[in-house]
Amino acid sequence: MRKPVIAVTMGDPAGIGPEVIAKAIPHDWVLKACTLLIIGSERALRRAMRITGTSFPYKCLPAGEEIPPSFSDVVLWNDETHLREHIPLAVTDPSCGASAFAWLERAIQLAMGKQVAAIVTAPLNKAALNQAGHPYAGHTEILADKTGTKEYSLMLIAGDFRVVHVTCHVAMAQVSSLLTVERVTSTIRLFHEALTRLDGAAPRIAVCAFNPHAGEGGLFGDEEIRVITPAVHQCAGEGIHVSGPFPPDSIFPQMTGGRYNGVVAMYHDQGHIPFKLANFKFDPEKQEWQRVTGVNVTLGLPIIRASVDHGTAFDIAGTGKASEQSLLDAIRVALKLAGGVAL
Repeated sequence: MRKPVIAVTMGDPAGIGPEVIAKAIPHDWVLKACTLLIIGSERALRRAMRITGTSFPYKCLPAGEEIPPSFSDVVLWNDETHLREHIPLAVTDPSCGASAFAWLERAIQLAMGKQVAAIVTAPLNKAALNQAGHPYAGHTEILADKTGTKEYSLMLIAGDFRVVHVTCHVAMAQVSSLLTVERVTSTIRLFHEALTRLDGAAPRIAVCAFNPHAGEGGLFGDEEIRVITPAVHQCAGEGIHVSGPFPPDSIFPQMTGGRYNGVVAMYHDQGHIPFKLANFKFDPEKQEWQRVTGVNVTLGLPIIRASVDHGTAFDIAGTGKASEQSLLDAIRVALKLAGGVAL
């Protein structure tokens, strides 16, 4: 049986994306489970190999060449159109933002054309992206725009810890106005579908409140009364096992204790902070990251996209210290969603 092809975009070449790719691919199980198409820069990959002391064989294709319909192991589609003679490292640079955008756009085209089973993305830098003339908040918004997707959500996964976001990359002052019954119900439905695919069974979903203490009956805000409770009731009426809204400070421990299979958060930090508290480990003695796990999945797209759940980490780019674990986790999740076997 032919292995699924996973497209891995390099992200911002000035960040740790090339390094985590260089460290992840030599893991034995990766090429047993899938064929990889790296979309990025050969110079950036070779620099990352030198930094990390890793290597693996690959075939390099110039950007002008067509990607073959089938191949084995690793192919690098080398597009250095936007890069200068010297590739920046550990700094914000528009040439890197332009490259990251072009590489992602190419991966989306391939996924939409069914040439790859899924996309796995290394991190891009939002400032560099915008300096390059691409006014997006991040990967999620580019993917939604380029695939024509109107209803989408960001889900984070690390083992049994799953959280999805009703709103994400927006200012806190805008969140309340963006919370609608339609948006909350759409997020719950997308979450239900994704967890059913991942687990092979209908999930138990808890929904966070927006206000402290779930609003205290309207004393601290009425979003729970006007929006969230009606959305929960609507989805429950459709047969989804969903309940809430609950105060978020108490619902996440219940999920990790097994009462729920996933939590719906109303905004970015409401979901991201508990997720990273549970799955990121900072070494107090070395004063550096010891473990970074977790996968970012964009729900609602006509294609499968999984990503690392960390940024470009300019503070450690070029040191070889970046952990590849999140990228490995993203490849596993992408394979599972694509119907492949994640070894």
